[in-house]
Amino acid sequence: MNNAARPDTGIPNPKEQVIPSASNLFKSCFLILMLLGSFYATQQITGQMESSWLKWAIIALAAVWNAMLLIGMGVLSHEAIHGVLFRSRIWNELWGGLLAGLVLIPLEANRQFHIEHHRYSHQPGLDPENPMHQNSFLFATTAGPFVALLAQYQVLVKIAMSGDLQRVLRDICYLGLALSFYLLLLPALGISLALTWGATMLALPLVFSVRALADHYGVPPVPRPDEKNAESEEMRSGAWMRRQVSGWVVLTPQWLQWLWSHVNYHEVHHKYPYLSHAYLPQAFAASRKQYPYLVVDGYWKSLFNVMKLDYYGTPEAVRPFMTMQK
Repeated sequence: MNNAARPDTGIPNPKEQVIPSASNLFKSCFLILMLLGSFYATQQITGQMESSWLKWAIIALAAVWNAMLLIGMGVLSHEAIHGVLFRSRIWNELWGGLLAGLVLIPLEANRQFHIEHHRYSHQPGLDPENPMHQNSFLFATTAGPFVALLAQYQVLVKIAMSGDLQRVLRDICYLGLALSFYLLLLPALGISLALTWGATMLALPLVFSVRALADHYGVPPVPRPDEKNAESEEMRSGAWMRRQVSGWVVLTPQWLQWLWSHVNYHEVHHKYPYLSHAYLPQAFAASRKQYPYLVVDGYWKSLFNVMKLDYYGTPEAVRPFMTMQK
């Protein structure tokens, strides 16, 4: 697909952008070491405490932080899916698989799922993310993460049934390495799985929900393109999708943008899926007067806003957040 940007936006096309490979490698290693260090620190600090409530409060806070680190890894593996984590395809596959495995997500299955999500972004009955969030807000917050994880493994089973065992074995290998990290390395270092990884796995679904609900929840459905124009230059260039609004832009502090690799510019990513995360703020600034965006200030405001909305919202409900009228 030719995703070249319009020449007057100042946004690079796929060949012009520079992939921040060194920065992404540093961040990948940093997140893994921070997770291991957090596990170790939690073990050491809580092991000296006599107050039960203070001990569990620290464990809970650490678990939320660890979940945020894992989401950061998941976003980087998403970069690998789009081929923009590293310049090398081999490094994209290797690090993407490892990072996805640490979040217990099979990369090959997630790739197939995610590409389909982009193809049918926020289109009722077509977007594979619909089952995760299309019910009530309570369902989306509590059960949505488990529905999403199950969907990844259902795709993996379909890949296996298609006979493409090489892709399945790669995912199993990465997941096995990740489980070895958790189930073998941590106990070998004297770290309690229950107080660290176990607590983190309990916190992860809730932290995931707060972030994921800020992607598409409450946005009016995207109309299905005319089948007659499905292969038109407008569709191939991405121009049709850029005029649609399928997600949100969440304004967040710089440290969180760095930690989560600018995933807060989710709608920008859908308009320019070929771009490395490093270009998303630039692309937003360059295109916000050219294409419509829904903008909300912070994840907490986003959460309180979508609580009042259905998954497929109405134009009237989101109009106050629209940067320009379509």
